[in-house]
Formats: sequence, structure tokens, C-alpha cells
Amino acid sequence: MRNLLAIPFIMVASLLVQASDIESLAENKCGSCHLIGEITKEKLNRMAAPPSWALAKKVKVAYPNRLDGINFIINYTLEPSEDKMLFPKETKERFGVMPSQKGALTDKELQAIAEYILDK
Repeated sequence: MRNLLAIPFIMVASLLVQASDIESLAENKCGSCHLIGEITKEKLNRMAAPPSWALAKKVKVAYPNRLDGINFIINYTLEPSEDKMLFPKETKERFGVMPSQKGALTDKELQAIAEYILDK
């Protein structure tokens, strides 16, 4: 009986570790340009793309359906272009168009990061 009671706690702990791993993955793969995770002066100084929270906001407005938003992030990450940009002209002038991340992320990593960005 004790083992059965422990199962929900183990599952929650596993999900927390997984969430932490995804945040680390997002920071490692995307954080060199986008502001992700804890905001520090160093991160603000090196930010070379819109912060992840602003990206999530724009995607949620343009794609109210979560799955459509995830698919947009994945597609844009692999094949970015000026005409797909959701930000105003000034943002493109400041940051430029994102370079393609084809080959830099696995499909599973890209899916997890897109979900993380929208859910955060």
C-alpha cells in the first residue's frame, strides 16, 4: 500500500525534473539570443532577439490555437523569413531576421522548447 501512495509523488518529482531539463535546454539552445529564464544584466546586454515572453505573447495573439502556435514556432525556427515575422518593422531593424536553426536542434528538442515558450 505504501508503494502505491508513493507513485503520485514520484510522478510529480519526475515532471518537475523534466520541466527543469526543458528550461535548461531552452536556455542553452535559445538563450544566447532570446531572453529566457532568470533575467540578469549580462543576459540583457547580450540579447540579440526578442525575449521569449514577448515571442510567446505575439504567437498566442496570432495563433490562439496552442498547436498552431507550436507549429509556427517550429516552422519559423527552421525556416525563418521576414514575411513570417510577427513583430513590427522596428524589431526587424533592431535584431534582423533569425538565422535558421536547422540541424542545431532535434525534432524532440524543438517541440519541447516551443511548448515551453508558449506555456511559460
